[in-house]
Amino acid sequence: MQINRVILQSSLLQELSAFYKAGMNLKTDVKNDEEIIIRIGSTELVFKQVSVADPFYHIAINIPANKIDEAKHWLMARVDLIWIDDYKSDIANFVNWHAKSVYFFDPAGNIVELIARFDLANKTEEPFSAAQFLSISEVGLVIKANEFGESVARLLEQYQLSYFAKQPPLPQFRAIGDDEGLFIVVPENRNWFPTSIPSGIFPMEVHFQNDGKEYLLKA
Repeated sequence: MQINRVILQSSLLQELSAFYKAGMNLKTDVKNDEEIIIRIGSTELVFKQVSVADPFYHIAINIPANKIDEAKHWLMARVDLIWIDDYKSDIANFVNWHAKSVYFFDPAGNIVELIARFDLANKTEEPFSAAQFLSISEVGLVIKANEFGESVARLLEQYQLSYFAKQPPLPQFRAIGDDEGLFIVVPENRNWFPTSIPSGIFPMEVHFQNDGKEYLLKA
């Protein structure tokens, strides 16, 4: 599964534009003060202006499989990393997923993850930079708790998706897709790992490809 475009909402477009452009060195365009478009490798991340709410989301960005330590030090000059109590570290070691991650907040409170997936053939010897933000590989999808099971079943059927082979379904956590693209599906108010912040339901759109077909998910 490949995630091509993610459309989120925020009331802090100026702060987000400065953060991703000047702080993260990513190509960022402002469109009529109503939206910003951030190029993250092969994915477009779009924030649209809203004024009455403060949405926040979770996304993960693939980086080369051998660059987690370099990415950590690169980030430390730009943001405060989120400490991960489960690992007593600021690097999460997902043994079953064959991956390691670091996390930080952007100015709108979005939880952003850089993840190195060891099973992808994307190693590089180039020094780490924003050019190694390869794509958005995870989007957090939040569902009403009393509709969780039914909604996940519809998601699998409607978009011809399957559970992630490395993650068996759990009562409050479902990973759907593959190493290139995943929906991380949780019920409303479940804390976003690795924080104590309950998830919320906010509008979003995800344009993605699966098995050669293009799809649009609106939530």
